Amino acid sequence: MKIRNMFSRGSAAAALLLSLAACSSNTEQASDNCEQAAGIWTVQQVIDDTQCGGMGIMEKHSYTVSQVSCQISIAENGAVGQMIGSEVHWPAYSYPINGGTTYIAKSITRVDDDKLTGQSHWTWSNGTQECSGTSEMNGYMNQADGQNTADKNNPLLSPAEGTFEHIFSVNAPNAKQVYLAGEMTDWQPNILKMKKGPDGVWFLPVYLEQGAWQYKFVIDGQWIYDKANPVTTDDGFEGYNSIIILGEEDADSKATANIPHGTVEKVNIQSKALGTNSPFMVYLPPGYSQNSEKNYPVLFLLHGYGNNEGQWTRDGKIHNFMDNYLAQGWIQPFILVMPFGDTSMYVGDYETHILKEVKAYVDSSYRVKTGKASTAVSGMSMGGFGAFYLAHRHQDVFGLSVPLSGYFDMSLYPELGKSEKITMDSELHFYCGEDDTISFASNEALVKRLQKNHVNFTYQTTAGGHTWRYWNGISKDFLKVVSDYFDKS
Repeated sequence: MKIRNMFSRGSAAAALLLSLAACSSNTEQASDNCEQAAGIWTVQQVIDDTQCGGMGIMEKHSYTVSQVSCQISIAENGAVGQMIGSEVHWPAYSYPINGGTTYIAKSITRVDDDKLTGQSHWTWSNGTQECSGTSEMNGYMNQADGQNTADKNNPLLSPAEGTFEHIFSVNAPNAKQVYLAGEMTDWQPNILKMKKGPDGVWFLPVYLEQGAWQYKFVIDGQWIYDKANPVTTDDGFEGYNSIIILGEEDADSKATANIPHGTVEKVNIQSKALGTNSPFMVYLPPGYSQNSEKNYPVLFLLHGYGNNEGQWTRDGKIHNFMDNYLAQGWIQPFILVMPFGDTSMYVGDYETHILKEVKAYVDSSYRVKTGKASTAVSGMSMGGFGAFYLAHRHQDVFGLSVPLSGYFDMSLYPELGKSEKITMDSELHFYCGEDDTISFASNEALVKRLQKNHVNFTYQTTAGGHTWRYWNGISKDFLKVVSDYFDKS
């Protein structure tokens, strides 16, 4: 049972926030001893759906909560609960999903000053199959003031040392509601509510650290790039993200003068597996063409869902990182191969294409060291899943796998999803941002499963979301991991 399509950025979750949603009726007795719960609730929801074949879901939401006496109502989804002391009691209810019905047990949200906590239990059944799980919620509340609320608990809305103020604005005179969404919200659509000026221009001052930020506006539920900003990049969904740069970008992500530079080549080959021409990019380190006697290790670097072979050079600036770190002596030279994966998750025909066609072409056309000790695979998001999937399925080919924020839905890997046993000879090194609402939960679940099977691996988490700010920020570290692995051969 898949509760939510994690790749549908900005779409509503298939299930409402489980520990908050409720029917309009309730059986709890009213109480005069109820705390104040009205205001803006900002919550993080973690749904454990592993028994249903999922890998966990983490979401963030902002809700407008009203209170009449001890009755609590949520404007966004119509949920109604009863406040008893410092607890909101929500009645049991059910709703149809994925060919069956999910049943939500009675649940409680605890209000402790401005902190919110809660847990609910749910069961899904279609008459022949049944599975269950839990949903845990943590968050905070601030009092509504009757206006567009600037959340006092959100650090992005207050000046701080090392931040730059930027006023985002969009002309939408007929809009009813506008939000700013992007890397600053981990692409959550309802965190930063914009204010409407008398001229129909919506605006919001935000305080951000220096560097590049991708963003969009969510105008009455529609995701729109900033047409007043000419700087854009592909969003992977046949549209664009807008980009602003505050202060200075990371120096290592920019081309540096007076150092040796590698070359980036685009290659097209006819693919029998795909039945069409397929492109891929190759980064050759400085000195490759001058030293015809030297062979190089190879890192296969996989892009994200719906994007293409150019994402790692366009958004990841990987060629600049490689040039700068090689010049600094931080890493040793190796070749990068960046294939096209579309929305494939790198399974099926694309797995065949990469292993049988792209790799064969690279081995015959470039001076590469062969063998698993000289071959690694990495990637972000969908590419993180691909890095694990391909390395696990081809342990004789890839000696190192470095998934970056991989989305590990094991229904996409049915052979492993049905088996409790996992063995792995290839080295594993996982990275994931702790604020990643798309992949963090599935990383945590896979890590627990690997630990249960006594698989050796390294798992690094730091602050960060499912964004290029996070992936660019760990480039120095993960490229060093790859370089050090190659140095051992």
